[in-house]
Amino acid sequence: MDLTDYKFSPEEIENLKKYRDHQKDARLKIRFIALFMIAKGNDLTEIAQVIGKSPKAVKNWFVQYVTKGIDSLNSFQYKPKKTFLDVEQIAQLISWVRETNPARTKEVKEHIKKNFNVSYSIEAVRQLLIKNGLKVLKPKVVPGNPPSEQDQKKTVEHYFEMKSSCE
Repeated sequence: MDLTDYKFSPEEIENLKKYRDHQKDARLKIRFIALFMIAKGNDLTEIAQVIGKSPKAVKNWFVQYVTKGIDSLNSFQYKPKKTFLDVEQIAQLISWVRETNPARTKEVKEHIKKNFNVSYSIEAVRQLLIKNGLKVLKPKVVPGNPPSEQDQKKTVEHYFEMKSSCE
């Protein structure tokens, strides 16, 4: 589709002005400025230089305007990725995490792979947990060497001996 073949009606030019003037997002406002400049007969490369975009981007906006209408340019039409797990599987995973309280995100990743046959990265698992209201805590290392089990038992026995002698 050639830019020079399309003739903008006075109503279309007024609509472009309205969208341009009432647009809060500067990135979207640039689209309406570019289309307004096309409507006024400016050259594509000149428009691209003025707004700081490529001529291809400006032409794509024009084609989108002609084929889908002015409202299609008024948003980024972002669609988030769908998760690989369905709602029921996510609910099962969340209940498992709440019951078992795994120490590492890697354990959750392995559980997902084993039970649902879906591979997630560690970061994706972390984001999935956060998105579903769970906190991801890193286990902390206790400094120093703990006493052996025998020393702990002796300390407990000594404590009870001292406690019984005080009574």
